[in-house]
Amino acid sequence: MAEMNQIEKINFDSDLQSLIAGLIGKPCCRQRIGRMRSLSIGFGNKIAHGKARLIDDFYGEWGIGTYLSAWRVVHEDVILCGSQDVVESLSELDERLGRIEIGRIQEINFVSKFHIQAYCDNGIYIDFLAASSDDDEMFHIFCPEGVCIEYSVLGGWGVSRR
Repeated sequence: MAEMNQIEKINFDSDLQSLIAGLIGKPCCRQRIGRMRSLSIGFGNKIAHGKARLIDDFYGEWGIGTYLSAWRVVHEDVILCGSQDVVESLSELDERLGRIEIGRIQEINFVSKFHIQAYCDNGIYIDFLAASSDDDEMFHIFCPEGVCIEYSVLGGWGVSRR
């Protein structure tokens, strides 16, 4: 495992799947839209964070999301909510996302170098899509014990400690 804030390259198939085994089957406990339409979805137990400035007083034991990539939440070939939805405010987009029953995470698939998909047990899936020429983090998974898995198009998969 890499030291604090150093990124160690990992392989999607074997390394990643073993690192996220504990995420599989965990129920969604938190879903939020942040600044600049970032997406944060928590799974598993609610973990108190002590940050008074945030809407929720907890994070999920596990978290998936993105700060900058395009994303969409889909069920039965219908986009229920997406980063490009036309809304009056971010709170409106957050409310729309909050009405969706995300379910339990079942798998995370690397569809292409520009597309990652998270599947849930109730038919919901969440697409994370690279939509910029910048090579910033496209997708991340926050794991217990400060482990962070991230993906960028040019950098690939990496793991670090927060």
